[in-house]
Amino acid sequence: MLRFPLLIATLLISCGAVKAFSSLQVTPFGNRSTMVTKSNTSSSTSMSANNNNNERDPIPNENIFFIEIGFGNDSHGQSATKAAVRACRNAIEFNSIPSIKRLIPDGGYDALKLDVLLAVPPKYRAGLDLDEVAKVFPYGHVRFEVQDGGMVAPSGIAIEKLGDVGDDMVVVCASVTVGH
Repeated sequence: MLRFPLLIATLLISCGAVKAFSSLQVTPFGNRSTMVTKSNTSSSTSMSANNNNNERDPIPNENIFFIEIGFGNDSHGQSATKAAVRACRNAIEFNSIPSIKRLIPDGGYDALKLDVLLAVPPKYRAGLDLDEVAKVFPYGHVRFEVQDGGMVAPSGIAIEKLGDVGDDMVVVCASVTVGH
């Protein structure tokens, strides 16, 4: 019985998610973090993992609806982007907010804000494509914070046909805060 909670705690610590749970506010941006924003109602915003574009403040605590956590893995190919997409999908895949137009003043889905904290292994952070990750979210204004974290674990085999350059599995953790 004790092994499952220990596994969860180990994953959260190794993915850097403990910082995200320490308060309801998004952690400050420091040397290890990069922040960018993307509005899914407009395709004009350009972003990359190295962009430090600060277009809006974090969602205030009183405007948060919920926070979801997800984990994603790329077993072959060592893609931080693929792992981040999977982590974000995992975080939001079982949610529906049918009353959003009543909950958010002035705009419903168009006014929805998402703060996405990604914990990515530093070794694979440079290959992270946030434009691709943003496509996971069908609506709202997405704000990314990327910090060192996640995990690199051995897959036990490198399969060249699958794009492997080694046997690393790349694990990314995501915290998605939804509010207005």
